[in-house]
Amino acid sequence: MKFNKYIAVFLTAAILTSFAGCSNLEDMPEIIPDNTKAPTQQTAGEENTTVNEKTEGEEQTNSPQTETEQTEADEKAPAAEEQGTVPDSYREDGENGIKIIGRNGHYMGLMGCWGTFENCERYADAVNKAAAALPDVKVYNMVIPTSSEFYVPDDITGFTSSQKEKIDHIADKLSGVTDVDAYSALKAHTEEPIYTRTDHHWQPLGAYYAAEQFAKAAGVGDKFAPLSQYTEVVKEGYMGSLYNYSKSENLKSDPEPFTLYISPNDKALKTTYYDTAFDNGYESDLFVTRDGSNYYCSFLGSDNRIAKIETDCDNGKTLVVMKESYGNGLIPFLTQCYQTIYVCDARYFDLNAIQFCKDVNADDLLFAVCTFTPAGPNVKEVERVVG
Repeated sequence: MKFNKYIAVFLTAAILTSFAGCSNLEDMPEIIPDNTKAPTQQTAGEENTTVNEKTEGEEQTNSPQTETEQTEADEKAPAAEEQGTVPDSYREDGENGIKIIGRNGHYMGLMGCWGTFENCERYADAVNKAAAALPDVKVYNMVIPTSSEFYVPDDITGFTSSQKEKIDHIADKLSGVTDVDAYSALKAHTEEPIYTRTDHHWQPLGAYYAAEQFAKAAGVGDKFAPLSQYTEVVKEGYMGSLYNYSKSENLKSDPEPFTLYISPNDKALKTTYYDTAFDNGYESDLFVTRDGSNYYCSFLGSDNRIAKIETDCDNGKTLVVMKESYGNGLIPFLTQCYQTIYVCDARYFDLNAIQFCKDVNADDLLFAVCTFTPAGPNVKEVERVVG
């Protein structure tokens, strides 16, 4: 089934607007109060899969060390997926414009990313407006490329547009804002499992590399913990959103591992969840569920709420993260770097982001979104929260 560029733009917008995070899944887990385990549920396309958790110390296969310079001498290599038999030449047109390719012996789903430079300029203007209105707050921008930027084979043309061009265009339009180069950080690790094969999100490993880049830019890199200090939880049998939209039986037959990294200071964290008007708070866990059934929803659990995370970091610094679902993966890797972190989703936030930063005495404000948000229709949500 062939789709032209304009149909692909429309479908991508519809899919990512309705399925951009955990909060719109029919089987989204509810956040369970303290000392209560979240119920085991299945995510879209996960029928009849068996989930096995492996933590550090249990038998698992690790990939060889990459040639990329490690942050710390004791940095461990990320877990490698067991080799499959799918040829790299495999190509399939799934429903809703999703492409299925063969890569490293497995099926991989890809969603195109289009959008306009005009929308990118609107996004840059909104971020600039926040910076101008917050002279005592350091404002950072991180636009995160999606997997199609790195993994679309050369023989597939007209399926997606250059995300780097849009990311660079936004960076050129920023004023009084520090741009965080997540693109280069991810590109250096594309042979590692930094994106999911079956979902439109990244893997937590990709978020780790991007969070490291932000920590350096924000001057808190000395507190950023190496990957070896995290508790690794490997969950087998993940089947995400790209099967739900592509309906590819081949993709469904080839689930993947999903690896969580539990923060070194996890037991010291106090996480309070509020509604989108910053009312009705209650305490719960940053990792809402670790039982293997909800994967990308494991941290924060949902997008349509505000999270306040108090840590054991004693630097007195407060960070506000204005994001969509891609930004969720960053948060566990920043709990060593800030004493307080507020996490807000621009699509559901009912307050003014500038006033909110003033009210919570923010030191830093990070806009962390995938390329689709500034380039596509969700740019209006960033404009709305800035006011």
